Amino acid sequence: IVTSLPGLDTLWDLLRASPNAWRLFNENALFIVENILSGPNAILPPVVVEVVRAVILARSKALPFQNLRDLQRLFLFRLFPCFPSIGQSKDNLIKIGPEVLLAAAPSVSVIRSTVATACQISTLSQACLSSYLERLRDPSFRPMHCLDPYLSYINFHGPDGKRVMAWDCVFEGTPAKVVDAGQPNWVEEMRAVRALWIIQLVGEVQYQSHTLDWPKEDVDKLKGMSPADMIDQNNFDEARQKSEEVKSLMQYIATLGEAKQDTYYQLPPPPPFVRWITTSPNRNERFRKLIRHSKDGTPLCMRCPTDDKLWGRTEECLGQEAPGMLIYRELNRPCIARPGASPIEGVEFGSFRQLGFAFWDTWRMHLLGMHGGLHDHQMRGDPFYLFAWESILPNDEVAYLKVELREKGRIDFRGMS
Repeated sequence: IVTSLPGLDTLWDLLRASPNAWRLFNENALFIVENILSGPNAILPPVVVEVVRAVILARSKALPFQNLRDLQRLFLFRLFPCFPSIGQSKDNLIKIGPEVLLAAAPSVSVIRSTVATACQISTLSQACLSSYLERLRDPSFRPMHCLDPYLSYINFHGPDGKRVMAWDCVFEGTPAKVVDAGQPNWVEEMRAVRALWIIQLVGEVQYQSHTLDWPKEDVDKLKGMSPADMIDQNNFDEARQKSEEVKSLMQYIATLGEAKQDTYYQLPPPPPFVRWITTSPNRNERFRKLIRHSKDGTPLCMRCPTDDKLWGRTEECLGQEAPGMLIYRELNRPCIARPGASPIEGVEFGSFRQLGFAFWDTWRMHLLGMHGGLHDHQMRGDPFYLFAWESILPNDEVAYLKVELREKGRIDFRGMS
């Protein structure tokens, strides 16, 4: 029964409640933990399981990383949708499977401490997402939709026929309908869990940096890096980096207090909140769609993505970026070459971070009025939703940004003349 549990957080609750389970764990710690992590009922995705194993190895002083590049480029990078990076091969990646843990022979105390950490990370992730949901459920969250569904920031002209720049466009809006999507689903929660395990692992490695047999240059660099630095690709500008999930959790943790450097790296405890039962991963990815029948009556079918897949709610979607990050990039630095495609070009993610936009799936973003539906004509960079995103920003932030854009526009215009 113990090895059939879905997660280590459930195991920790059982250990604290049952002396018999505690005794059984002491005799079979590694066997129990590995069966939970790799079993058919496992809640954690395989990439996160590897980070859990890495934490156990770190606490056992048996890290498989010979230098900073091993940790950052060959292990952590592939855990996020940013992989593969430019010029990087998939052939030489570091994977941490059950055999690596078995060879390291971690002690029972190390394994038990990691089980406790898993429970804390599960709780912290839910507390963080709960704080975002509270803000979304607050009456002050009032996104607006433009009355004109075909508005354009590029081809808008004033009464005199002259083109109006995006930051000076004024469109009439109406309150968008906002629907509560309920508790976070598996994909949304695992985005937060994944980020927390990254933060935990980086903290563990930095904590024992003085004992690492790494080049001195790597150790010195490691000490000055944040967990988000481990994910970002240095050849990308800030808007294109993929560490926002980690940054969001780091910011949330900072509101709770500082992490402790005790026997192991310890994140601060979460505040009181109502926990929920983590849902199982949705594996309803595709279905067979009948196209036609051949002359002999044989049905001809093709595999099509399910609506759950298109809404970003299935297991495979964890390997994709949250849709909010894709829309944000259109706001921050539009792909369209013509200037003025975004009314708030250069906007920072901070205000959107407070609402959890780095984690939510397409379904939730749609119900919030921040993303189109499956059959809407609007794309993620459509001005209709850029308008909606701008509408939820603080007025002073928008005003300050547009002053800068007007000044930049004047400078660019003078440079062309």
